[in-house]
Amino acid sequence: MSNIIGNPNEFVGMTIELRTIGPVPVIVGQGVVGLVGESTRGPTGEAIGMGTWTDAVRYFHSGDLKEAIELVFQQGAPVVYAIRVLGDGNAKASYTVTDGLGVPNTVGTFYAHSEGAWGNSVKITLEDDTYKGTEFEDEMPGNGTATYYTANCNLYNNSSNFVKVNNVAKTIVYNIGDIGAGKVYLNIADGYIQFYTGEFPTSSDTISYSVKYHTKKVTITDNEVTFIYPRVVDLVRLTSKIEDSGLATFTAVDGETHMPQNGTYVLAGGSDGAAIDSDDWEEALYDMGEEASLQAGSPTCIAITDNTINSGQHELVPILDGFLTDMESDFHPCLGFVAADPNMTVDELLDLASNFNSRLLSIVANGWDDGDIPKNIAVCRAGREAAMPLGESAAKAVNAMKGILGILNPMTQNECDVLNGGGLDVIIKKRGILPYVGISTATDWQFMRCVDNRTINYIIVATEYIARAFYHEKRTPKVLSSIKNSIKQMLDDLKHQECIRAYTLEIEPHPTDTGRVNIYMSVENIGHIERFRTTLSVGILEGVE
Repeated sequence: MSNIIGNPNEFVGMTIELRTIGPVPVIVGQGVVGLVGESTRGPTGEAIGMGTWTDAVRYFHSGDLKEAIELVFQQGAPVVYAIRVLGDGNAKASYTVTDGLGVPNTVGTFYAHSEGAWGNSVKITLEDDTYKGTEFEDEMPGNGTATYYTANCNLYNNSSNFVKVNNVAKTIVYNIGDIGAGKVYLNIADGYIQFYTGEFPTSSDTISYSVKYHTKKVTITDNEVTFIYPRVVDLVRLTSKIEDSGLATFTAVDGETHMPQNGTYVLAGGSDGAAIDSDDWEEALYDMGEEASLQAGSPTCIAITDNTINSGQHELVPILDGFLTDMESDFHPCLGFVAADPNMTVDELLDLASNFNSRLLSIVANGWDDGDIPKNIAVCRAGREAAMPLGESAAKAVNAMKGILGILNPMTQNECDVLNGGGLDVIIKKRGILPYVGISTATDWQFMRCVDNRTINYIIVATEYIARAFYHEKRTPKVLSSIKNSIKQMLDDLKHQECIRAYTLEIEPHPTDTGRVNIYMSVENIGHIERFRTTLSVGILEGVE
């Protein structure tokens, strides 16, 4: 990319060509968790990005997804993208409102904040507030007509009201029968100024006015919580306040300025749709992945809050597996976690895991805590794994998971070894609750450990990020050197951070395809100590004091 400064066609002068050179710095986010699950409320079709656990109840109210969001933030993950699963045909409750004039204008529509039958419980009440707003207009041109509408209706008869033409005040009357020379009629119900016959302002005249109007007090409730907003002066503030409640939204009709007429509006038409099926889960997964990738580059980890539609069948696990593969093919690789059913035997768990071989998929064998309402440890795994620095294992004792009690189904060490060997992530309790090793369902030893896969994913995302910066550049030695140095700096950083031990890197232009550059990388993960082998020799040590 270049930028030319100056005119290259001048006989006398100078031009400067600015060019980009050198390596590209890599800015790739980490610590992003994607969640998919069911809840009593919450948006569908688009994932919501959140930066604090308090957003969970605001958007999703209650249910598995709300609990999962709170759990992930408790693990230290900084960002969550969450989406609610709901059946086909779901709809938001709504109510369309007018300004209530003799010939009413539709001014907008109230919608429940999210889809579902819950929205039918939302009730919004508007009434006049004691606080008076002021509408001021300066230098409005006349157009030769008698009537000029104000932005607001429901005006207030007040001594401070004024109407001027060419800065000369007119006498305001509030009864049309009182209008006469030098007077204007102010219709406070419909909101307009009417001039006396023969005194219509023309295009050479300037109208200015100041009128008081009733502001609104807005009350919104879902019969659980109630919010009251006084001094709502216009549709912009109304939209903002309704959104702030977390219960509803308001969409104004373009060009309308009148506030809705006073009254109580109960939203209707909200529906949960058909029974949730596996297609709904799959659609929600892809919606979440697209939004998280668009906004944050790529989620580090994701988790689903359930594994099945029909109890015991685990049909959501292959859907998650396919989704993870698709994300990787789009250069957005992420680790995915799902809990197996509680109380499964070792043989049943091994049979489940035998269906999968993915470095990105982790099935948590004993993924439930033993609280009164069991919490999903697979969700905790996703949050804690995402919160770890690159190269640091979540199985390290100090990285124990937060916010959970014990383990509903504890495993013996022998069972842990057997299940790990079969590709299952197993949770143990020491001083804290943590994964025994932290593995995926992959059978290749290079791709078994989640800690290594996080580093691999980072390298993939960073390399794609670098490559995007060089698309359509000339394939010159200088550009190839910049590509190599960009990737080298990224790998050097990982080596300095002790995420990898060593690497090799080569950048070569393809000998016959002039649009292609070959990148050859090899990396050796730093490794994590899991076994000790000690040789103890016993006998007489000659010459040793």
